[in-house]
Amino acid sequence: MRWRSALPPDTPPQVFRYAQQLLLAGVMVFAASTIAVPTTSTARPFFDAWLYDSLTVLGAIVIAGRAWCVSTERLAWALLAAGIAANAIADVLYSLFVGDNGPFPSIAEPFYLAFYPCAYIALVVLVKAKLRRVPAGLGLDGLTCALAIAAVAAAVMFGPISAATGGSAAAVTVGLAFPLADLLLLALAVAMLVIFGWRTQRRLLLLAAAFAVFAAADTVYLYQVARGSYVEGTYIDALWPIGTMLTAYASWSPARRLADRDLGGIRALALPFICTAAAVTILVAGTRAKVPGLAVALAASTLLMVAARLAVSFRDVIALAESRTQAFTDELTGLANRHSLVARLRASQSTDVERSSETGLALLLIDLDRFKEVNDSLGHHVGDELLRQLAERLQRYIRPGDLLSRLGGDEFAILLARGPTGSPEPSRAAAESVASRIAAALDEAFALDDMTLHVRGSIGIALCPQDCGDPLQLLQRADVALSTAKGAPSRVAFYRVDDDPHSKERVQTLEALRAGLSRGELVCHYQPKITLATGATDSVEALVRWQHPERGLLAPDEFLPLAEQAGLMRPLTLAVLEIALAEASRWREEGHVVSVAVNLSVTNLLDANLPSDVDRLLARHRLPPAALILEITETVLMTDATGAKAVVDALHALGVGLSVDDYGTGYSSLAYLQDLAIDELKLDRSFIRRLSEDPRSAAIVRSTVDLAHSLGLRIVAEGVEDETTVELLRRYGCDVIQGFFYSRPLPPSALTRWLLAPPIADLSRHPARG
Repeated sequence: MRWRSALPPDTPPQVFRYAQQLLLAGVMVFAASTIAVPTTSTARPFFDAWLYDSLTVLGAIVIAGRAWCVSTERLAWALLAAGIAANAIADVLYSLFVGDNGPFPSIAEPFYLAFYPCAYIALVVLVKAKLRRVPAGLGLDGLTCALAIAAVAAAVMFGPISAATGGSAAAVTVGLAFPLADLLLLALAVAMLVIFGWRTQRRLLLLAAAFAVFAAADTVYLYQVARGSYVEGTYIDALWPIGTMLTAYASWSPARRLADRDLGGIRALALPFICTAAAVTILVAGTRAKVPGLAVALAASTLLMVAARLAVSFRDVIALAESRTQAFTDELTGLANRHSLVARLRASQSTDVERSSETGLALLLIDLDRFKEVNDSLGHHVGDELLRQLAERLQRYIRPGDLLSRLGGDEFAILLARGPTGSPEPSRAAAESVASRIAAALDEAFALDDMTLHVRGSIGIALCPQDCGDPLQLLQRADVALSTAKGAPSRVAFYRVDDDPHSKERVQTLEALRAGLSRGELVCHYQPKITLATGATDSVEALVRWQHPERGLLAPDEFLPLAEQAGLMRPLTLAVLEIALAEASRWREEGHVVSVAVNLSVTNLLDANLPSDVDRLLARHRLPPAALILEITETVLMTDATGAKAVVDALHALGVGLSVDDYGTGYSSLAYLQDLAIDELKLDRSFIRRLSEDPRSAAIVRSTVDLAHSLGLRIVAEGVEDETTVELLRRYGCDVIQGFFYSRPLPPSALTRWLLAPPIADLSRHPARG
C-alpha cells in the first residue's frame, strides 16, 4: 500500500500503464478484425466474444485503478468504473445467453442501462469538485451549448427513433432509452467542457468524445436492428470498445488547475451565435421537412437560453462601465479623481522623438487656504458643500479637452489641453489666463448654510516639456509651484528650478534608482516584533534600504517619495517582497518560523495585479500565505477607498495577514474598520512615546487595545523605547511590541543571530539586544 500513497496525482503505476497500452492494442486489433476478418469466418466468435468482452473488463479495471490509487475525485471514477463494469457483465450475458437472434429486450439490457446513472452522477461529482460556484454567463453558455448539441443530435437521430417505434412497448421503451440517455450524457459533458474551458480539461474532452462514440454506436445499432440489417462483427461493434478506451484514458489524464475565464469581448458572443445558427437551421428545416418535435423543442429552448445569455452579457457590460466610472470619479463632486488624472498623464507619455513634434501640457494645482478651519468650525457638511460649489465654479473655466479633477481634500487639478504645435508659449499663456480667472473666481463669496463665506486659494502651475520631460512628473513640479504660490502676493506661481533646490539631485537619484532596481541594490533590514505573552519573536518587519554605490546605505525617506512620484513603487515593492520572502523561506528552513511584514504604498493598493503578484511570489518561495503580513496606512486607505478595498479584499482572500500601520493618525479611523478585512492594528509611535507621561495618550492606548480586541484584531505597539512603556503596555493587554528597547532594525545575518538567542521569559528585565 506504500507505493499507492506515494504516487503523484494522475500518474498511473506501471501495472495500469501497461493495462492502458494493452487496452489500446486490443482495441486496434479488434477494430482491424471488423475489416479484415469476415463475419462468416470461424475466427469471428473469438473476436466478438472473448476479445470484445475482455476489452470492456480491462477498461473497467483501468478506471477502477484510478479510483483506488488516487483519492482526488475518487467517487466520480469509481462510479464510471462501475458503469463500465456493468457493460462488461452485460457483454458476457449477451454472449452466453442472448446472441444475435435472442429476444429484445434481454437480460443484458438492464446492465447496459446501468451505465448511464453511474456516468451522470460521476459527471456531477466532477463538476462539484472543480467548481463550487458557476458564474451566470458560463452556466448559460454550458446550458445553451448542451441544448444546441441535443437539438442537432435529436434531429439526426430522427430516423432510428422512428424506426424503433414498431415493436412491442418494452422494445420501444428500451430501444429509445439508449439514444436518449446517450444524448443527455453527451449534452452534459459538452456543457462541462464549455464551463471549464476546451483547452484546460483534457479529461473532459476525452469523456465527451467517448460519450459521442457511444451515442453514435447506439443510434446506428438501433437503426440497423429496426431494419433487420445488423450483423455482428462489423465496424459498429468497434465503436463501443473505442468509447471504453477513451473513458479509461480520461481517468488517468492529468488535471489542470482552473484559471480565470475571460467572459468579455467577441469570444463571449461567439458561442451564442453558433448555437443560434444551429437552432435556427433546425427550426427553418422544420418548416420544409419532417423534423422530430423533440429537436424543435430543444432548438426553441436554445434560442431562449441565447436570449438569456445576451441579457447577462448586457448586464455585465453595464456593471463594468459603472464600476469603471466609479473608479475614475470623485464621489463628492462628480469630477475626475487622482486615478483619472494619472491615467490621462500616462496616456500622454510618449518617446522623446514623438514628443518633439507634440504640443505642451500645463497642469494647475489649486489648494484652498485654511480649509480645515471651515470643517472644524462649521462642520464637515458645510466643507463638503463648499467643495461641491467650488467644483461647479471651476467647471466654468474648463475648455473642451481640459480635465478638471479633485485629487483629495481641498486640492483640485486642471490639466489643460495642448496648445499650438511647436509653440510652448501658448500653453504658458493659456495656463496663466485660466489661473488668473480662477483666482478671481475664488474671491467671489460662497453662499453656504444661510451664511456668506470668503475663501482664498493658491495655484501652482507646471508645464511639459518646459519643466519636465515626462508628463507623470507634472504633479511633482506643480506641487513645488503650489508651495511657492502660498507665499506669493498673487497666490499664483509657475514652477521654477530655483524654487526646487533638489531637482537636479532628484533627477540623478531617480536615474540611479532605476538602475539600482535592475542591479539588485535594494536590501532589507528587519526589526523584530515581540509577543508580550510569551517573549517570543512573533514576526519581523522588513524595512527597505538602498545600498547606493557612491552614497552608501540610504534610508527609505531618501528615495521612497521620489519612487512614488516617478511611478516606481510597483517594481520597488515587488523587489522588497522578493527579498523579504526569500529571507523568510531561508529562516524557515533553519527552523525559525517567523512571519515577515512589508509596507505598501498608495500606488500598491491601487494596483489590481498586486494580489496575483503576491500569490506568485509566495508559491515561488514555497511559503504559506500566513508567512506574509502587508502593512497599510490610514492615509493610503483614504486616498481611494473603493479601489483600495477591492485590492485589500483580494489579498485577504489569499490568506495573507493585513495590518493597519500608524493607526490613529488618519481622519477616519473607525469608518474603514467596519468594511475592511484586516487582522491587526499598529498604534502609531506618537501615542507610545508619551504613554508614561501623558494621561491622554494612555487613555487612547487603553481604549484602542479594547477596541481592537472587541473586533477580534491584534494590537501592535511600535516605537517602544523604555521599560516603563513595556510594563504599561503589558498591563493594558497589548499583544505585540516593537521598538529600539529590544532591537533596532537588523541586517539578515544579525537577525539570524537574534533568532538563535533563547526566548525572553520576562521582557521587562531584558534591554535591547543586537
